[in-house]
Amino acid sequence: MSDSFESILDESISALQAGVPVEEILAETPEYAAQLRPLLFAATVLTNPTPQPAPEERKSALRAEYMKQITTLPAVAAPPFSQKAQAVLRIIRRRLTRRAVLSDLTTITLTVVLTLLMAILMLSYVAQDTLPGDFLYGLKRASENAQLALTFNTGQHAALAEELNQRRLAEIEQLIRQNRAAVVQFSGPLETKGENLWIIAGQTVFLPTDVTLVGQPQVGNEVEVIGLLRTNNILVADTIRVIR
Repeated sequence: MSDSFESILDESISALQAGVPVEEILAETPEYAAQLRPLLFAATVLTNPTPQPAPEERKSALRAEYMKQITTLPAVAAPPFSQKAQAVLRIIRRRLTRRAVLSDLTTITLTVVLTLLMAILMLSYVAQDTLPGDFLYGLKRASENAQLALTFNTGQHAALAEELNQRRLAEIEQLIRQNRAAVVQFSGPLETKGENLWIIAGQTVFLPTDVTLVGQPQVGNEVEVIGLLRTNNILVADTIRVIR
């Protein structure tokens, strides 16, 4: 901004403060009218401590003028279907680059995997208190088997296996208290061997005529039992396998 314009602006603001109308000030300097008009208008607003809103008739006139101008605007036609299709194809072509496709596949794969892991973890947590025959009991056993398979230290593996077996025995006790029938599995020492009643890990096990014996179980052997716990608290063996 030149020094002459700054001088003219100072003089114009002084005149405005003295009460000279804006149009008269602009008429004195027509060559700077376009530049001075918004500045003087701003100065008028800033120096007026109690600005008065425009009267309603002025607002109505401005609104009518605005609506009149709108009606004279040309109508904007909707783009034809071919242009829409071309725009969609351009977007698709930009996304079908090798890098974009690999990025999208990676994002989708990670999202699915993380979602499944979160769902499995949540369900596994919920399944911790389930018993044989419950809906999520299979997930509980699968989680335990995975934990056992991932324990490579021999001592820790044996300790974890014993802990899980104690859970199986505790589950049988809960089923007996609730008088529920379910397929159960546990292991332990063969303590007593009768004709058709054996005591294994403190549990009385009935051996039907069609029981499957894997090996030749003898008193003192560690055996695994798979059987059916009936509602009358009788544990009927289906398979007895010698572990050691």
